[in-house]
Amino acid sequence: MAKDDHHLPRDPAAATDAASHPSKALYSWAFLDAVVESVPAMLVVKNGSDGRFVLVNRTGEELLGVPREDLIGRNDADFFPPEQAAFFAEMDAKVLASDRLWVIDEEPLKTPHNGDRWLQTKKIAIPGEGDEKLLLIISEDITERKKSAIALEAALERSRAASVAKSEFLANMSHEIRTPLNGVLGMAQVLAQTELTPRQREMMDVILTSGRTLNALLSDILDLAKVEAGEVELEAAPFDLRAALVASAATFEGLALQKGLSFALTFDDDFQERVEGDALKFGQIVNNLISNAVKFTSEGSVHVHAGTVLQDGQARLTVTVDDTGEGFTPEVQASLFERFVQGDGSITRRFGGSGLGLSIAQRFAKLMGGEIACVSTPGEGSRFTLTVRLVPAAPVAPAPPRRAPRAAAPQRLRVLLAEDHPTNQRVVELMLDGVADVVVTEDGEAALRAYQEHEFDLVLMDTQMPVMDGLTAIAEIRQRERAAGRVRIPIISLTANAMPHQVEACLAAGADLHLAKPVTVSALFETIAQACDLAAEPA
Repeated sequence: MAKDDHHLPRDPAAATDAASHPSKALYSWAFLDAVVESVPAMLVVKNGSDGRFVLVNRTGEELLGVPREDLIGRNDADFFPPEQAAFFAEMDAKVLASDRLWVIDEEPLKTPHNGDRWLQTKKIAIPGEGDEKLLLIISEDITERKKSAIALEAALERSRAASVAKSEFLANMSHEIRTPLNGVLGMAQVLAQTELTPRQREMMDVILTSGRTLNALLSDILDLAKVEAGEVELEAAPFDLRAALVASAATFEGLALQKGLSFALTFDDDFQERVEGDALKFGQIVNNLISNAVKFTSEGSVHVHAGTVLQDGQARLTVTVDDTGEGFTPEVQASLFERFVQGDGSITRRFGGSGLGLSIAQRFAKLMGGEIACVSTPGEGSRFTLTVRLVPAAPVAPAPPRRAPRAAAPQRLRVLLAEDHPTNQRVVELMLDGVADVVVTEDGEAALRAYQEHEFDLVLMDTQMPVMDGLTAIAEIRQRERAAGRVRIPIISLTANAMPHQVEACLAAGADLHLAKPVTVSALFETIAQACDLAAEPA
């Protein structure tokens, strides 16, 4: 242990007394030297008046990379860069003036011969000879810990960047796929409304069915990506639980009857009709279970039963879907809820599908505080049981008397369409042919000019366009309405941007409604009617 005279006992008599004490070994220089040298951290004592090193242990010597004999009697300015030495001197002065323990959790140190290090340092003033003060410094080398923390933060940042890139990629691919798909399905729907021969109509039905299947697959992939990224949030709104189940069952009952299956939907006698929850995601879960039951059952029956139990202020819903299909082996059951896994995964499989539906449904169920379970016997059928927790909702209040119907709308609506894709321009024109006069603009700036120069009943606004995007154009229309005191015009975001944050951005910009491509004729008409109703309501 390198030291100078500051380490001699201040009271020689005390040293003599200590030497005669039964535990005198505890007070010996050898013992104190062994203690200081064994401390697994740099231990330094400085002179309080001039900052000279008066003691440095072995760990300090190793950390600084300087022999202790070269350190004793010198100060920080002799070894460290001027800025660092000045910082140490300033900090030491504060410690000496405060007489309390100072802790520096992370402190960079440029050592003379051992590179850049990170220290966790504790400093405190201690008494020296007479009125002299010394500074005790204990520093732990945390360089490896700091490197690990920096590496972890870098990895997290890369992960965050990858997540953002993934989200942007999915959003972009969603847009790029939905845009041409809107052209395919839109034109097919328009063509299906014309005079076709039976053979032509058969081919048209194939186009429509294939397009809808592709759209459903795209939606499944995006749903799964959103769940895995933690971007799915549950809505909480009252809805009619019985009506939701009836609607889901009705969607697949026709197909079941076409296959010669018996189909039934039953309810417990004390079924809770009104609940609060996410009706859309609940419908996706139930639709998937019923669809699979009908798909995988060649003969026999499909039976859906629903019951609720009120407990602790919640409605525990149980929906069972029983079928007499082929069933699954225990090995298949164990992987049913994994991504891209199908009950019939062989090369000769007879049933289509991506294998995403059950995985997404299970994740939605867990978000709702429940799960989906499966019990199946090969050759006898399967039972899928969905349990979720919902909040009971008050019965619907009697509807107020209907107000007088609004004045009849003009025979033809005046519609402003902002859309940069020629095919989708034509799709909307053909869909609205006979009910609207459509003025087409190719970007948001042109749409603003048309809005200023003409009167319109409705605006259909795409989002991604050159010159000026749809969000900016919508916000500008709303600003001009307020400035000029104009009546609020209904604006529908008709866009291939369908991710949740993109929908929110459209509504935040000032759109009244959002309609994702590919769009159906019925959905377009219903959304336009809804927008016109919103415009007719008193402010």
